Amino acid sequence: MANTVRFINSIHQVGQKQWCALSTTDNPFLRFEFLAALEDCLCIDSPTQSRALNSGWIPSYALLENQVQILAIAPVFQKLHSYGEYVFDWGWADAYQQHGLKYYPKLVWAIPFTPSTGPRMISQGNNQQQLMYHQQIAEGLSAYCRQNDFSGWHCLFPNSLARQALSQDTPIQISIKRSVSHSMSRTSCQFHWFNDNFTDFPHYLEKFTSRKRKNIKKERSKLLESGFSFIKKVGNDISPSDIENFYHCYQLTYAKRNMRGYLTLEFFLQLLQTMPEQLLLVQASISEEGKSNKQHTKVVANALYFKDSDNLYGRYWGCLEEFDSLHFECCYYQGIEYCIEHDLSHFDPGTQGEHKISRGFEATICHSQHWIAHPEFSQAIDNFLTEEKLDIQNYAAQAAEQLPFRANCND
Repeated sequence: MANTVRFINSIHQVGQKQWCALSTTDNPFLRFEFLAALEDCLCIDSPTQSRALNSGWIPSYALLENQVQILAIAPVFQKLHSYGEYVFDWGWADAYQQHGLKYYPKLVWAIPFTPSTGPRMISQGNNQQQLMYHQQIAEGLSAYCRQNDFSGWHCLFPNSLARQALSQDTPIQISIKRSVSHSMSRTSCQFHWFNDNFTDFPHYLEKFTSRKRKNIKKERSKLLESGFSFIKKVGNDISPSDIENFYHCYQLTYAKRNMRGYLTLEFFLQLLQTMPEQLLLVQASISEEGKSNKQHTKVVANALYFKDSDNLYGRYWGCLEEFDSLHFECCYYQGIEYCIEHDLSHFDPGTQGEHKISRGFEATICHSQHWIAHPEFSQAIDNFLTEEKLDIQNYAAQAAEQLPFRANCND
């Protein structure tokens, strides 16, 4: 019998034991604990909730199975909008509407609210089997879209294995009926940091031109001279009150832009209970004069990171007040220091931000895969993506020329 794809509407229908038995990755965002917390803590919709959340994220996990066992599981969600994806297709939705067609609902194969490249499936299969499993899941998603009048599916920020399986250049070798074509590839650009065997932060700065090196030293020393201190807390050193303080800063930063963060306090507290070993919290404190002229410190900013065996992921930030360069220190320099101290090779600080270039973050091409059911729109989007790819390549090349590093590391 051929393998089949089945959909479930909650990660809890699989259960943590089954999930962990299939998973071979330490990527924090594909952990059962992370995805379960999204459901449990009212960040996305879930059948276990007593009330309808209407978040626009509806779990539809894809299970690839044979008659004996589950072979692979992919995080898939029905979407009623494009918020929280960070691969922008609002223009596609507008074009559909202008032609009297529905773009939503669609399927998104991704980690909600997490624009970070990583695995998009768990499986114990070998490399060749995993290529095939990705393709079989993709076929299952396409069939689901056709049967339920969804506009298509979108795999966001896949790693190289998933991208290889889903790209047009990979021959299909699958054991379920093939009904659709390959997905289309899209590129975007982020700015990442890479560890070139640095021994400490000053060693890293030796790579910079003299002027750029002085600028960073000035940024950092100015904060210290203003009375700031910084603490890195990992795992069980982070307390619930630390998370509550972080969350207050996180929501306040959104509120300054008349927005609200997607994630709840309960979500972060649950992660602290279930996967503390993959959390890093940077706290910025400033000395203040209190009653009786006694000095005390007050936490005024927080940055929450995730980590695995080789990578650091900068995700959430917030502050009580705006201070010059404080964001750069908490979200970039402290993260770089941690990577050097703990021999992590790669730091993904999040999306956007050309200001990262002057601090040594390199333009890094990210990817997504898209399958559109409507033939004419699929062709039009494919043409657009071909042009967009050239623009992204040119942008990345220009960004590389702006890096602050010395030519051949020699002044």
